[in-house]
Amino acid sequence: MKDVQLVRLDPSIEESLVSDPAYLEAMMSDDWSQVASLVHQLIGRKLTAIPVSVNSLDWGGYFVVDTITRDVVGSCGFKGQPADDGTVEIAYFTYPEFEGNGYATLMARKLIELATGCATVKRVLAHTLPHTNSSTRVLEKNGMMFVGEVNDPDDGQVWQWQTHIRR
Repeated sequence: MKDVQLVRLDPSIEESLVSDPAYLEAMMSDDWSQVASLVHQLIGRKLTAIPVSVNSLDWGGYFVVDTITRDVVGSCGFKGQPADDGTVEIAYFTYPEFEGNGYATLMARKLIELATGCATVKRVLAHTLPHTNSSTRVLEKNGMMFVGEVNDPDDGQVWQWQTHIRR
């Protein structure tokens, strides 16, 4: 059975990535194949050692590692700390060569589980492109409900999804 670990982005690795002009250019142009390639160049395609900070809550980003193959298959994270009303937003991305294998569903599930474990979180949000796609299915599989179309300051018109945390 497939499973993933979330590995907190090490600040030194994150700093190396964001100081690399090629990485920034790939991010700005949504060239996710290039982003994955640069990440794999920096940290390697496989994570051979189990890092200390696995599956622990951090309001930043994570690398996502297949627990069996140790392949770095994607990235995910929270788009910031919970807002005053207890809302936190998740985002996830499967590197192109690993798409279609259920990793995005597992990433979203792990993020929702981490958020659920935080007493101040009352609602988890996610945004998708405003049409039915693989990401909408990922959120449905994880029990998130479609709320409606909203205008996101960073992404424009998107569909908003949410789940309420019951305590």
